[in-house]
Amino acid sequence: MLALCAGLGMFLGALDIAVNVGLPTMTKGLNTDFQTVQWVIVAFVAARAGLVMGAGNFADRFGLRRVYLFGVVVYLAAMVAISLSPSLAPVVAFRVLQAMGTGCLFAVSPALASQVFPAGRQGLAMGFATASQALGMVTGTLGAGALVAIFGWQAVFFPRIPFLIVALVLAFRFLPKTGPQGGVATSVKDRPPFDATGAVTLMGALICLVIGLRMGRSEGWTTPVVLTLLALAPVFLVGFWQAERHARWPVLPGDLIKVRGFAVAYASMFLTHFGVFVIWFIFPFYIADGLGRGPGSLGVMLAAMALMNSGFSALGGWLCDRLGISPVGLCGLLILALGLLSMSFLTAESALYQVVLRIGLVGAGMGMFQASAFALMLSSAPPQRISTASAAISLAQSSGTVLSVAVVGGIFALSQDYHLAGLESGVLVPLDLERQVFMLAFKDVFRLGAAVVLAGAVIFAMGYRKRTGGG
Repeated sequence: MLALCAGLGMFLGALDIAVNVGLPTMTKGLNTDFQTVQWVIVAFVAARAGLVMGAGNFADRFGLRRVYLFGVVVYLAAMVAISLSPSLAPVVAFRVLQAMGTGCLFAVSPALASQVFPAGRQGLAMGFATASQALGMVTGTLGAGALVAIFGWQAVFFPRIPFLIVALVLAFRFLPKTGPQGGVATSVKDRPPFDATGAVTLMGALICLVIGLRMGRSEGWTTPVVLTLLALAPVFLVGFWQAERHARWPVLPGDLIKVRGFAVAYASMFLTHFGVFVIWFIFPFYIADGLGRGPGSLGVMLAAMALMNSGFSALGGWLCDRLGISPVGLCGLLILALGLLSMSFLTAESALYQVVLRIGLVGAGMGMFQASAFALMLSSAPPQRISTASAAISLAQSSGTVLSVAVVGGIFALSQDYHLAGLESGVLVPLDLERQVFMLAFKDVFRLGAAVVLAGAVIFAMGYRKRTGGG
């Protein structure tokens, strides 16, 4: 039952991919526009990135059970509130509440999974956790389209309520009431104080950065609000660094950052999500504008990637226990880079099976790598900091995603302008010109994504060489 709680936590966190599928329907149902409705995603990502490290720190101090239960209750309340919201503003507000619950689940679920399996099978434990996460992506992509068509945009949220109730009942019944280091619960006064200053300053830095980058693209990089937010981000980071130097139980311990396995896992996870996020915000337009296909085809493609991710997460975890974490993770990154590179050779005439084969390769590589990265991160962290390590993985994913949207999105726009200038002198009709420009920019950013993932592979390989070299 402990494993089921851990799996449900990862599954519920990953279900949020359904929001991407339901955005067009939400735009119409909430009477807004595409640019404005994106705050439903931006607010969630910013809040989750800012809160997850505090949740991990809290779990290491007070125990996994309390944070898991808090996360499920908050998540459940947010789903009910969002489903009943009449307009966009309360939806965005309650998405911040949901982000708090999701951050708690992502911070403690891998730590719970690590307690289910014996010490020599931690790769399998993390394979189970990441496979559960990928299964949530499959369910979100396949289920959202059909349910939204029948029930409206609210179907993105309210179908999660039964899963949350099951998770709540199981957690109350089966999660042990242990203390912060796996022993008997101790009195709060006997534990070091919670690092509230560190948690708040880190949250402030990440929220200012995420919202500043998002508003910079829509409002302009020289507007006062954007300049203020981007200027505040480093100020908050300096405050965070100062707070961590003096905290008795810091949100992000300096000793943990110096651990090679932790640093390698964090850096490679960040780069991987930076590179692979082109799948989520560029690839849908290839299906619609490049191939002229509908949302059903997009759902099938994303589900194929998620299914491969789920299967190869389990396989990758199993292989980690037999071949070692680093070789499996490196192999996964190389497969992922190859998948992204192969997608850059797609054309407007490509058959769907060609797309499925390539995006399936991306899913397979991602699954193997994620299982390895989770295993490396958690095996490198001391037992009393296992939730902090889990939260750091989630932070790496979120920050890589946010910067990818801002940086790669900008590069995509610049690439389109560049290719448009080169093709305008031809005799193409406007529709053919627009499609060719899109496809050329599509190829550019997918090759960039492959290069970024290869940089992550180099970092992973350096960590492997250091370990085998006796360092």
